[in-house]
Amino acid sequence: MALGNWYIAALVLMFAAGFTQLGDAQTTPNHPPQFQVPVVPNPLGQPLIGSDGYVRPNVMLGPTALRPEDKKYADYSGAHMKEMVQEIANLSIRDRDSGTVYWGRNIGTLGHTLAEDWTMDHLKKLGLSDVHKVMQDIKQPQWMPHSYDINFVSDGHSFKLPSARPSQSLSTPAGGLDLELIWAGLGSEADFAGKDVKGKAVLIQDIPLPGDINHTAVTEQVAKRAFAHGAAAVGLVFGITDNFSLWQRTDGKYGFNLGFEDGMKLRDMLNAGKSVHVQYKLDAEIRTSGVTGASVFGTLPGASDEQVIIVAHMDGYFEAALDNASGLSMMIAMAEHYAKIPRAQRARTIVFVGSVGHHSGPGTLWLHQNVDWKKVAWVINLEHVAVVDTAIWGPHTIMATSPGPLRWALNASPTVEGIVMDSLHHFQVPIFDNIDDVVGEIGSIYHDAPSLTLITSPLIKHTEQDTPEWVPAAGLENVARAHSRIIDQLGKLPIKDIEPGQWPASALVARGGGG
Repeated sequence: MALGNWYIAALVLMFAAGFTQLGDAQTTPNHPPQFQVPVVPNPLGQPLIGSDGYVRPNVMLGPTALRPEDKKYADYSGAHMKEMVQEIANLSIRDRDSGTVYWGRNIGTLGHTLAEDWTMDHLKKLGLSDVHKVMQDIKQPQWMPHSYDINFVSDGHSFKLPSARPSQSLSTPAGGLDLELIWAGLGSEADFAGKDVKGKAVLIQDIPLPGDINHTAVTEQVAKRAFAHGAAAVGLVFGITDNFSLWQRTDGKYGFNLGFEDGMKLRDMLNAGKSVHVQYKLDAEIRTSGVTGASVFGTLPGASDEQVIIVAHMDGYFEAALDNASGLSMMIAMAEHYAKIPRAQRARTIVFVGSVGHHSGPGTLWLHQNVDWKKVAWVINLEHVAVVDTAIWGPHTIMATSPGPLRWALNASPTVEGIVMDSLHHFQVPIFDNIDDVVGEIGSIYHDAPSLTLITSPLIKHTEQDTPEWVPAAGLENVARAHSRIIDQLGKLPIKDIEPGQWPASALVARGGGG
């Protein structure tokens, strides 16, 4: 852990101070020019990278080879699940093309309604019983932008940056804002020392730790600090690579978001002593009533009325291929798998839930309040379940030809822990070393029943770059098979042997979000 903290600190210092891209003709006393390798194009080109800039599907590693005893899981097809990921992402594109500014499958939008209908149609086609929607009045405030315009001006020249997005705040005055831009590093107190930011827009670099669940803009409360120093707006530059576009919050006040590459362009202009202004206009509202959304339910009766509940949230920002078309497609694939099995051979009833979502919604609170938890043996949270592994190399994120490791949260007995570990190893599903305490969509029900979450939260999550190319078919296939193997093993155990030990009273608090 100390090494991890050192690495993060080193990244922060390196990128706060600025850097040069690989291949620049830089020299140091230890590396004189004659020892530098000239940068020339390799005659092989980039054989693993397609014309779209992503790893070619045909060079991605395939799923784990099935053993003879695994033939019952042969019907799981990563390619089929990947097709469904694309279908779900296309629902978001329809939402965008309809004119939604805050587009994707966000609660209260066309995209979310399309996702509800898509999920319901698939469960009905499989012949599940009691397929229905549960409509909910969404009590969480919903940010709904109608239009925005963000321009930058320097030396009399006005220009736009492709990653620029408004923060989740109220409307600007009708004429918009025209503010001088000031670089404020990482937004620490030291970064504001000696700077007059009153009435200006401050630009702050936001370091992901590793994504936008944990990031320095939140952990360091940089927007709050900037406004305390008198700033009129805050611009957040997300990340240390590439140009990820996203919606972040700036303490409910005026602000905007930029990807790393665009943010560095502005920083370099300021470094060169140029004056830069941001012209920012936003027309938005925050609705506190009148927004509804539905969760979708379908049931496969089993040999007993004890239940396994499989949850995948339907909401998502932008195309939301990883978060959470990957989980939703896997839920349908698992419904397809178990629908083929005779009822007498399904040890427990399986309930499939396309959950309304937690990005700006209640998550699984309805389940917490309405399910008979004494009958629930197992809960599976399918939430951004497979992503291409990556590394940060200079100012770019490079992709591997394999799925990346997953965070995991397990609420179960030691016996179940052994079953889970054996099944993950069986299908070569990589996980990190610690049991996580962030359980995303099922936060409200985490202490209600035994459960397992396998989840990944990389840089692309919540960004416009969360597209189907990042979801590996092999990862989908391996994780789905591991979940089914666990269900089948647990079908041999009574609920009392699945349940965890007693949680301390201080832990028995409904938790949500964090996915």
